[in-house]
Amino acid sequence: MNREKDKEDGQLKSQRILLTWMIEKESIFTQIKKYIVPEDFTENLYRTVARLLYEQYDAKAVNPAQIMNHFTEEEEHRKVAELFHTKIQSLSTIQEQEKALKETVIKVKEYSIETAAKELEPTDMRGLQKLMEAKRTLQDLEKLHISIN
Repeated sequence: MNREKDKEDGQLKSQRILLTWMIEKESIFTQIKKYIVPEDFTENLYRTVARLLYEQYDAKAVNPAQIMNHFTEEEEHRKVAELFHTKIQSLSTIQEQEKALKETVIKVKEYSIETAAKELEPTDMRGLQKLMEAKRTLQDLEKLHISIN
């Protein structure tokens, strides 16, 4: 049971870090938006932040304060504020940063697929098709080079 909890905590950390990267650098967002969608964030709070962030990028009006103001409950507001202030561990080279980013994107997508597969009804053909599409996207991600600059 503890290992499952640790895995989930690691996944939430990956989701938090990925959101931070997406918030901080539009260039990262534009490179990964076709691979990662808000539904890939398994934590409801993170999924909502991602959805708002995608909407803001689409409108070309990214405003972190507006996203934070969407959350009125104190605990949620604090967690969202953390997203905007999470320091991504200092990796000394661009190559290390790019490798860490790619690994994080893949982890988030893999966990999203794993979670969807667990929740899928055996008779849900549309869900199964979406799952297969997500797996193809994951294969594409493995080949992707994400540039930090």
